[in-house]
Amino acid sequence: MNTHVIACTLSQWLQVYNVRATQFVAVLLGACINTPPECRSVTLSTPLGAFVRTVSITPATKVADICLDGEQFFLEGNYETPLELMSFMWKYVPNGGQLTVIQSKFEGVVDRRLKGHVDQVHSVSWHPDGIKLASGSDDGIVRIWDMTFNSSKCIAICKGHSRVYTVQWNSSGTKLASASDDTTIRIWDTTTGKCLHILQGHFNFVLSIGWHPSGNWIASGSCYNTIRIWALTPTGARCLYNLKGHTGPIWSVSWNPSNTQLASAHPLDRTIRIWDIGSLTGKCVHILGSHIGALNNVRWNPTGTQLASGSRDNTIRIWQTDTWNCVTILKEHTQTVCSLSWNPTGTLLASGSGDNTIRVWDTVTWQCLYVLEDVGSIISVEWNPRGTFLVSGSGDGTIQIWK
Repeated sequence: MNTHVIACTLSQWLQVYNVRATQFVAVLLGACINTPPECRSVTLSTPLGAFVRTVSITPATKVADICLDGEQFFLEGNYETPLELMSFMWKYVPNGGQLTVIQSKFEGVVDRRLKGHVDQVHSVSWHPDGIKLASGSDDGIVRIWDMTFNSSKCIAICKGHSRVYTVQWNSSGTKLASASDDTTIRIWDTTTGKCLHILQGHFNFVLSIGWHPSGNWIASGSCYNTIRIWALTPTGARCLYNLKGHTGPIWSVSWNPSNTQLASAHPLDRTIRIWDIGSLTGKCVHILGSHIGALNNVRWNPTGTQLASGSRDNTIRIWQTDTWNCVTILKEHTQTVCSLSWNPTGTLLASGSGDNTIRVWDTVTWQCLYVLEDVGSIISVEWNPRGTFLVSGSGDGTIQIWK
């Protein structure tokens, strides 16, 4: 009889009675036995002890893998510091153990203010763990802030640029990218604050950047009509694509969640271009144009089914990505829409405007749920990874955290 058949037969029989014997026989016969991963059962409950749900975890399960919209996990009796989203559940609880879950509902009130920049804040970006925040300003400084419970401390200052137009963490939070009117993109080691790489190739201001979800590529849009796609290497970066088609500055670039397409916004020709990157062609496959004012920002929703665009015509347009039709126009801002951000589940959309307000929209009804007022124009907004906080950067140099 074939030894493989013998091994499979013995393995199936012995698995019921003796796992070690199964492995021993498999080694003798040269067969491979897949050992199921270790699992633990963890109970989630409220601070008052009410049962929420039971989850199964493995050594590879991260807090973010089981954390639902607005939830924060705490060790029993310690409700000041939530577990970090990127940390592994395995180290916190034994099998049959318990964690406390607190559900936070966004209410649109100020939680804290961060002060340090001396000029307008063009860009804000949350670290994937939700406890650090990066900001970039016209003062030429990139700041990293400690966002643990009630903290507002700047923990790192990255210098080297002139005016900083945009900052963004990669998906793993190991690197931070920034872009400037000095025509460069800088990649920072956020532990030391040192610049790891300087990406050069654009001939004018670099206005927008976007990390590919894989963390290996970065897209950049310049004032010189071009978009570059860079592949990072241990020693630097090389340009994979130089995408041409727009006729002026590229104020915004955004990757879709499936990593296959890039959206870009051009203020002067008032168009959004969709580039096919997944097929390695770098080809423009769609051109969207119905805004009557310059385009400032484009953002995909978390599922990739919709794209939002903000314009100097004071409106936000929602595009359905299976048809590329505009399905909704939001008209309540009274000045230019500078920035957009979907919450992690795609149920809320935040928009920041030159009318000194942030509006938070319900993405089912498209009703405006909250109007958050500031003292300066809102240049940048972004939800944190849990969807519990919203950060805004304004023209007066302040950063506000809303909850």
